[in-house]
Amino acid sequence: MRQEPPARRTAGRGRRWFLLCFATVLAVATVGASVLIVQRGQRASGEYYYAATDPTAAGTGTTATGTGLTAEADAVRAAAASVDVLNAAQPPVAAYGVAVLDRVSGQLGVGSQGATPLFSASVVKLFTSVAILHRAETGGTLLTDTQRADIQRALSLSDDNAMNALWEQFGGPRTVTDMVALANLHDTRPPANPGEWGETLISARDVVAVYQYVLTSLTQADRDTVLGALASAQDVGADGFEQTFGLLRSPRPLGVAAKQGWMIDGPTLYLHSTGVSGAGARYVIALLSAQPAGVGYESARAYVSAAVAGVVNALGGQGE
Repeated sequence: MRQEPPARRTAGRGRRWFLLCFATVLAVATVGASVLIVQRGQRASGEYYYAATDPTAAGTGTTATGTGLTAEADAVRAAAASVDVLNAAQPPVAAYGVAVLDRVSGQLGVGSQGATPLFSASVVKLFTSVAILHRAETGGTLLTDTQRADIQRALSLSDDNAMNALWEQFGGPRTVTDMVALANLHDTRPPANPGEWGETLISARDVVAVYQYVLTSLTQADRDTVLGALASAQDVGADGFEQTFGLLRSPRPLGVAAKQGWMIDGPTLYLHSTGVSGAGARYVIALLSAQPAGVGYESARAYVSAAVAGVVNALGGQGE
């Protein structure tokens, strides 16, 4: 089973580049939101389309979906577009996949890499946990206290040992394919090597669909189990990795429930921040990144945090 590597305090390259990216992301998000709101009602071909009942239906390209052209749609689209600035920036060569759902308006924004499959790292722990809970709800299994504790630890501490146990006991890749069917996922695939759960392929828009499934389809008790565990995510994971980045940045915004992911595989560092935020879990945000391993975790965390800050800023600060 894959064990996520411990934190490496590598400075990475170019703090000046990070500061420039951070300023650019915030500026584009702010200006973009303002421009889009001014142009409200002017349909841009291919940029908006109706898909409110299926958040995963959005294709590639920065898009906003929902029931109409509204200020909410403009803000969600600007949030996704703010992350696409990073996809165009050099260096480093990286991919940032983003999807943002406003659950009040039904608007979904998907960035240019939002449908791109990336290795999940520990975000798959959410998929597996939800699939197991659904199986228990429908009488397919009876969970022991130990298994429920493993779900809690897998989500809050990102505990690899807990995930290994769940993966082995509940069919591993089958939990992923179950989730594909349950949430109508489009880009998710089980790992090619069944033992390497961190190599499950997921996309930002599929992650959003999983959270939406949790919020709308699980029983209240199981919904509370998942969101409670994610809301109590520890600053330091079971392996010693600092989770205080992205949605879990310090100081942590109120109302955030998040699942982070981190992994180095060959030349690529995967660092993800996903979860819900805002009053009543209004926003679902998924930010996935694939960065050169040489960047190092410290700088990678700063880049992901800057990207999430751009998303929150574009939402008018309501993502907190």
